[in-house]
Amino acid sequence: MGRSWVTLGLMSALYFIITAATFDILGLVLPAMVSELHWSWTEAGAGFTLLGLFCGITATVPASLIRRFGARANLLIGALAMAAAFLCLARAHGLIVYFIGASLAGLGFTLLDSVPGTYLLARLFQRPSFAFGLYFTIGGLGGAAGPLLYFAIINVTHDWRSFWLVIGALVAVIGVIAALLVDVKTDVGGAAGNDPDISTERWTLRDALQTRQFWIIAAAYSAFLFCGITANSVSVAHLGEHGVSAVLAGSMMSVEAVLNAGARLAGGILNRYVGAKALLVVALGCLIVGLLALGVARDVPMLLVYAAGIGIGFGLTFFAATILLLDYFGRGPYLELFATVNLISTAGAVAPTLAGLSRDHTGSFVPFFVGLSALIALVTLAVILMRPPRKAVA
Repeated sequence: MGRSWVTLGLMSALYFIITAATFDILGLVLPAMVSELHWSWTEAGAGFTLLGLFCGITATVPASLIRRFGARANLLIGALAMAAAFLCLARAHGLIVYFIGASLAGLGFTLLDSVPGTYLLARLFQRPSFAFGLYFTIGGLGGAAGPLLYFAIINVTHDWRSFWLVIGALVAVIGVIAALLVDVKTDVGGAAGNDPDISTERWTLRDALQTRQFWIIAAAYSAFLFCGITANSVSVAHLGEHGVSAVLAGSMMSVEAVLNAGARLAGGILNRYVGAKALLVVALGCLIVGLLALGVARDVPMLLVYAAGIGIGFGLTFFAATILLLDYFGRGPYLELFATVNLISTAGAVAPTLAGLSRDHTGSFVPFFVGLSALIALVTLAVILMRPPRKAVA
């Protein structure tokens, strides 16, 4: 049991630092990089796009590495990829090295984030819902801590290049320590007293992919990314067009991040008493409320409704969809199934483009918010009508 909690602590710390060191921080460092290197914002933004793209298209890589070489090797390769990524970013003088660094960071993020983390925790904890919730919460807090970490390091180094070296060293060291000390041998899958909600049927990846339940869960998982990416990419611009200051709009993103993290922990606690399906329905409802509130928000009360809806909905959907995947299809194919869901959810990366098209053609982001809400409502209905799958007898 002790090694299980050590593994949870190490993987949570790793998830925290890679979340803090990538998406949120790159946006903070880019202005300094653009100013010194004289890039256009289109060129700078392309690196951000590559970061997200490589996170998505490499989603199944950790599953393959873990099955073939083991979890330790996957984590070591991830730490190496991250070290190389931040070295490239620190040494970037032209776009090619910058693009390589951003792409490697996307690969490293995938190798070190929730795919290997949840795989190990599902093997170590007979009732893994609380462990998942705590793990997701600490990882989510990395997003809130990232800007603070950036400013703390910059106040000492006064140089964005040194910042990339420091943060890269932190990620690499924690990744190596995790690779060396996590418990990769224990597997409680067949132990007595397992979580009664987790299927014991012998599902395979192929069997699961042929069920409608898998695709409904994948759609729900993708929904929170669509909403989260939409809010992060266009909320400040949208609210600014309606008289909300950039400071207030930005502060709502911080509120959203904190509630996102808290909802993951709450999910881990509530799942002992409430089924993952019910939590997922509530979570998707929160996303719908958040999107619609964002569309009409002008004052602080409605801004808080938007931040709460997106934040709670994001965190709780992330948790509930992940647990439901484990409950319905069991521990056996979970690694490949979760990796596949992450690959499918890459579709969320088109959200800023679609939101931009809405703004360009209608003069407002609101039609996109309403359309996305309608799609999520359909997914919610599908979840409500969904029943646990039954494996066909050969």
